[in-house]
Amino acid sequence: MISTVVLLSSMLLFLSTDELNPPELQETVLAGLQHAYIDNYDSAMVFFQDVRNTYPDNPAGFFFSAALVQLEMMDACHYDHAEIYLGYLQQAIDKAQIILEQRDDYWARFYLGSCYTYRAVYEGLQKNYYATFTYGVKGGKILKELIEKDPSFYDAYLGAGTYEYFLARAARYLPILNLGGGDVPEAIHKIHLAATNSIYSGPTAYNSLAFIYSEEKEYARADSIIDHLLTDHPNARTFLWTKANLEMKQERFGSAAAIYRMLHDVYIELPAPNYANCAQCKLLEGTCYYKSDDPDAARDAFRTVISYKEFADRFPVINDYSREAYGLLTRIY
Repeated sequence: MISTVVLLSSMLLFLSTDELNPPELQETVLAGLQHAYIDNYDSAMVFFQDVRNTYPDNPAGFFFSAALVQLEMMDACHYDHAEIYLGYLQQAIDKAQIILEQRDDYWARFYLGSCYTYRAVYEGLQKNYYATFTYGVKGGKILKELIEKDPSFYDAYLGAGTYEYFLARAARYLPILNLGGGDVPEAIHKIHLAATNSIYSGPTAYNSLAFIYSEEKEYARADSIIDHLLTDHPNARTFLWTKANLEMKQERFGSAAAIYRMLHDVYIELPAPNYANCAQCKLLEGTCYYKSDDPDAARDAFRTVISYKEFADRFPVINDYSREAYGLLTRIY
């Protein structure tokens, strides 16, 4: 089935005459994104490299290459390619700044702000929380200003809305910081606009909405969105993680366990097995069995988690998963 988001994106290809975003570039980027959504990272990079080669002064190819490397590193649970990622990101920033020194270009603003928001996510994964906040504020401000200048620039709404949502969440749970500025309904509205109207952000924005609605306990809306995404991309690991998390939150433990088991089998069959994700999947699968009063299945899953400790040198997070599995095992015996 062809996604309605992709159809809409295709129609929008011919609505922009901006020299930084010509139709030919858009077609190539969208082709790469379709491979990225289903975890075909090498194929996606071929398209983004083509953009870099064809438009060497355009931030687009470098930004999407950075975003792809970040996605791949997150999926692999290691940061071996961090230098490559940061290099692409810096090149995109440099090229956007050069353009903005010459003229006020909205696509250059978009790539600049988006680079900072992506860098914020990376720093958060590294537990560099001050850098996360700094880059997030910087990128969010650029994207919000872009929307104020052009409310129809829908690709900017995902980053701006995500920034606003997490600002609101931080203000909700850390009131002592007096952050202010966060508005959950407005943040969700922005991400909806990105999902339905943007050129590049559609499926990613929909996945963000599923996550946010899950966090806000609006489960019916989250279910509808993630099921739609998985209809169009049935084997996309990113969307399957969101679906499994949503099932678990709603205490549909049998369904959640089945998805975690399927994800485990995918990761173990990769040419270079991702043992961190294997351990995490088995931990979550076992937790589902534990909560649904199936001690034998839970015990087997937790023992599998612990068996992956031999790979902890490569994937240190496995030690954390093993400790949690040990703790849950003690409650079963």
